[in-house]
Amino acid sequence: MIAHIPNEDLLDKDGVVSRVRNALASNSPFSLVRIGDGENFVLSQESVYTMEQTLDTLWVKEANKGRKGVKLPNIELRDRIVTAIAEASIVGVLAQNDKVIRAHPNHKRVLTNRIFDYFQLQPKELCNAIVNRELIYHKPFWEMLKEQGSRVLLISRWSGSMRQRLIRPPYDLEVPLILKFERYEMMDETLESVEQNQDKFDIALVSCGVNAVILAHEIAKRTGKAAIDFGIGAQIISSLPIK
Repeated sequence: MIAHIPNEDLLDKDGVVSRVRNALASNSPFSLVRIGDGENFVLSQESVYTMEQTLDTLWVKEANKGRKGVKLPNIELRDRIVTAIAEASIVGVLAQNDKVIRAHPNHKRVLTNRIFDYFQLQPKELCNAIVNRELIYHKPFWEMLKEQGSRVLLISRWSGSMRQRLIRPPYDLEVPLILKFERYEMMDETLESVEQNQDKFDIALVSCGVNAVILAHEIAKRTGKAAIDFGIGAQIISSLPIK
């Protein structure tokens, strides 16, 4: 049960980099998905919350105004995320008493614990869900991608501006493919494009909110490549000055 896993037992950023390196070196499928408050609310539908309770949360009200890339109710979305968690190589969960994500404490790890118990989810490995924020500034991660000669696929609303930074110093990465993604309804079309272009990339960095959980999982499953739910990483990197 993840409720009893202390913060120090979560994989740290170096552990995550090591797993990614091994997957790239061996051409093995790999996916890292992350569960924060938004994913919690999607997963709470008709499980630990009634649909009425889920729809009454501020996050879902904002989502249903078109601001989160998903709209609820959506049980299909919930079930696809459950599958992604069950099959992912690493699942990011918020630390006990997390202070990084701006959400009510009851909507963070406490709710994740309840949801994982409800769906009887036992991830293969766990890391801190904010690992994406750590990797942005973690030099060994970017050096590893460069040393491996990894071709990077970017999927995000900010994929174009993120590419402009990653192909320049200090990253100097090869980014042959970008896909713009904004809402759940683009899921099947995007995954079809990924499959058609799977020979053009080695790792995907996916920044699409809740949708990134499904995309990262499906990319690894369908193409045998590595995929990381990179969250706000694309937005932050896109805002950095071009060197």
